[in-house]
Amino acid sequence: MRIPRLYLPAEFTEGATLSLSREQAHYALTVLRLKDRHPLELFDGQGNIAQATLEVIGRREANVILQEIHRAHNESPLNSILLQGISRGDRMDYSIQKAVELGVTAIQPLFTERCEVKLKGDKLEKRRSQWQSIAINACEQSGRAFVPEILPIKSLKDFFADASDVQGIVCDPYAEQTLKQLPAPNLHSPLQILVGPEGGLSDEEVAFAVENGFAATRLGPRVLRTETAGPAMLAIAQSLWGDI
Repeated sequence: MRIPRLYLPAEFTEGATLSLSREQAHYALTVLRLKDRHPLELFDGQGNIAQATLEVIGRREANVILQEIHRAHNESPLNSILLQGISRGDRMDYSIQKAVELGVTAIQPLFTERCEVKLKGDKLEKRRSQWQSIAINACEQSGRAFVPEILPIKSLKDFFADASDVQGIVCDPYAEQTLKQLPAPNLHSPLQILVGPEGGLSDEEVAFAVENGFAATRLGPRVLRTETAGPAMLAIAQSLWGDI
């Protein structure tokens, strides 16, 4: 029997009773149709996992009773940050979902020269909140107990202005070297992976990244879509230096 997993950002203590939010109670009781005393697995987003039991209070209300608590041991030793040029529609959602499943540490959405998405003010934070929810859902599905942060949205230039002592890869389908040809990264520092939006990064942006210490790298003989490039690069990096 598969045990449902829920994200509950709270302090875990054995024997404690915690309340589920209205949305979580609806999901457990109405969508999954769980009954009283059904086992659950909870995670707090900081690496703690709790085995728990559902306590049904009413049609729309439920608690969880915490039992055994332990730390997760399925995180990759590779500290990776996906620098993703913001793309349209569900492409960005897909990139975030698959990057989280593949073990990314954090995701930095970026406005780039060819970005066609225009977001400002409240819409900017609303979209970031939606992406964070996608990351949480991906953790629930994949068994992760650490929730990667969707970092505040920046322009590519602002990112490099704020960055210091970075090690990174810029995805460029016309680069000479492949990921396999790169030296192993320093596992004590984040590996930044820069991917452009639908139209890719401009030549100037690739050159700018290289000037700031990034290595222009291609994945192979084919040009990948923006929603494929990031997860593919992460999968190869995990195979080479992470989840070996």
